[in-house]
Amino acid sequence: MSIHRLGADTIGKIAAGEVIERPAAAVKELLENSIDAGATRIDVSIAGGGVDLLEVRDDGAGIEFDDLALAIERHATSKLANIDDLGELRTLGFRGEALASLAAVSDLRMSSVTRASTSAGVLRVRFGVAEPSRTAAFGVGTAVSARDLFENVPARRKFLRQPGTEAGYVSRMVGAYALAYPFIGFTLVVDGRTLFNTDGNGSAISAATAVWGTNIAESLVLLDTPNDLPDGYTVIGTVSLPSVDRATRQQQFIFAQGRLIQSRQLGTAFEQAYHTLLMIGRHPIGCLHVRVPSDRIDVNVHPTKAEVRFADERLVFAMLQRAVREAIVSHSSHQSIPVVVSSPLTDTTVQRRIALAHPEWATPAIGASMNADPIHPDASQVPTTTGKSLPVLRVLGQVASMFVIAEGPDGMYLIDQHAAHERILFEQLYAGYSARSIDQQLLLHPITMTLNARELSTHETFLDDLRKFGFDIDTFGGDSVVVRAVPAILKIRDIEHTLRLVLEELAGGGRGTSRLESLAISAACHTSIRAGQALSLLEMRELVTQLEGCASPLSCGHGRPTMLRMTADELERQFSRR
Repeated sequence: MSIHRLGADTIGKIAAGEVIERPAAAVKELLENSIDAGATRIDVSIAGGGVDLLEVRDDGAGIEFDDLALAIERHATSKLANIDDLGELRTLGFRGEALASLAAVSDLRMSSVTRASTSAGVLRVRFGVAEPSRTAAFGVGTAVSARDLFENVPARRKFLRQPGTEAGYVSRMVGAYALAYPFIGFTLVVDGRTLFNTDGNGSAISAATAVWGTNIAESLVLLDTPNDLPDGYTVIGTVSLPSVDRATRQQQFIFAQGRLIQSRQLGTAFEQAYHTLLMIGRHPIGCLHVRVPSDRIDVNVHPTKAEVRFADERLVFAMLQRAVREAIVSHSSHQSIPVVVSSPLTDTTVQRRIALAHPEWATPAIGASMNADPIHPDASQVPTTTGKSLPVLRVLGQVASMFVIAEGPDGMYLIDQHAAHERILFEQLYAGYSARSIDQQLLLHPITMTLNARELSTHETFLDDLRKFGFDIDTFGGDSVVVRAVPAILKIRDIEHTLRLVLEELAGGGRGTSRLESLAISAACHTSIRAGQALSLLEMRELVTQLEGCASPLSCGHGRPTMLRMTADELERQFSRR
């Protein structure tokens, strides 16, 4: 085939596929236009998952009658005049492709009136073919409705999901913007049924109550920007305390410069703020809004503006992580602590997180504060206990030389002895490091170890951190090291074997958010009580007493739960007493 120019119709359909990939993407673009127009109320309605109909109405500034026809042309925009304007962009939209793309693949109708106009302009575009604009009666603002989305592009339409699934994507999108812009009232109607309606009173918690429901909203705390950041760097939003989590990341939203973005790096920063506080496989909930100086971000790296590039990525990562961590730590004493519950007669273990029955037992500080240099974050800050996070437990015995059975005022507890001891040692190591008072056990006979290349490299990387935690280790020429002392609280029996296990885990990346935390987690894990180790009643009581005193007793450093709880009511139901 010889080279030729594509027709305008084909170009429009191809371009539409880049910007409007599904109904939710169209809704996102229209929402951003409404926000840019200064709307205080935005109403979204969809039918058939947004394929049959999607409509966005706002009370914003509106579009002049003479500009209606121009608004649906490609690369027509009111947001910037030249490339230099990208450096000082203050609006959400700027590419001038959204309306043109939507008009190319739908039966589109746009009605708009400005506050200075006496009548509205109405424009209809049927799959890229525009009709002459006309006037009509309409309230202040703009309404854009699109019907029969992708009817003229069947290849794209067949890849859409079922209407219910597409409606879920739209709901998540509108909900995200309702959470991020609580001073705007949002309504979402799906197939004639109102899913949520925010009041636009400026309260982030009020918006979250409407979008997420009361149960989640009651667990949310507000973020504060760390006070030692450079000018122009801020992070605000709401995040859940560790008492509420989800199995997926679907309730996590990150905004940059006002736009919802996809960022694996910032998502990781958000989740790492909960490190050791949530079980593996569970995820926090939150809506976070990051803003940086306009010259430190590139917003023009993706057709749908879904991705951005930060000039100071490490700083932004640390800023978000610190803000979240500090928020959940500072508010922890106001939230009851969850305990995992298991029903023993089901085929698989059923776990859910519930609050303790007695709030007077639930006043802990639940994690480490990250008061560190924003460019070089250190998780070296130590958890502090402000009260008991568990009731006083009465030890009953041991099962399979792995689990300690205990009774509390609110039910039966099954405690994983290894995970519990790992949590205890982890916090003790950090407490000793913080107080600069780690006791060392001097070895009567220093141990000389020959390390392989991987172990030697890891040893060199972590040498200073090992010494901070009480290890006295020096190089001994070539590939050998000599160990003269170890932390006394670890009570290491086979020092060489344990050190090799720790170095191996650290060489694989470790599990902490810093070198110190990774080292503490690994050292605690490999020196704690093992599964299969029989304990005396006195030893079990001491273990449980120390766990009661931990700041975060519900999970070990690797994120595994330390205990399960079954309430007295659940026991009675299992024995058919209820």
